[in-house]
Amino acid sequence: MTGTLNYREFYQKRPILINERDLTAFQQEAKFAGDFTHWLIALEGVENRLKDFQWRVVVFPSSDKGSFNCKLPFFQSPFLRTFNEACDLLTKVEALARQDQLFTLHQ
Repeated sequence: MTGTLNYREFYQKRPILINERDLTAFQQEAKFAGDFTHWLIALEGVENRLKDFQWRVVVFPSSDKGSFNCKLPFFQSPFLRTFNEACDLLTKVEALARQDQLFTLHQ
């Protein structure tokens, strides 16, 4: 992530259990060491110089309660121009997580 996480425009979903294939791929990276069992998927909005917001989807390994390290995203999309585009992508990313295919975004 560039800079720090923007908690003012940060909209997270309920954590999703990390399934077997994603967990295996995830555990192969030492930087993600910890007792993470879930994915926290969220939208982050950042105001640009024109006072418009850009949005991206971010995914963090988390606990079942939603605790996560904001400096270690597993995935972050490029910034999108509209909130609706970001919501559509969030829906796709969430579906991949439920299908145990989130690791495909990280390759």
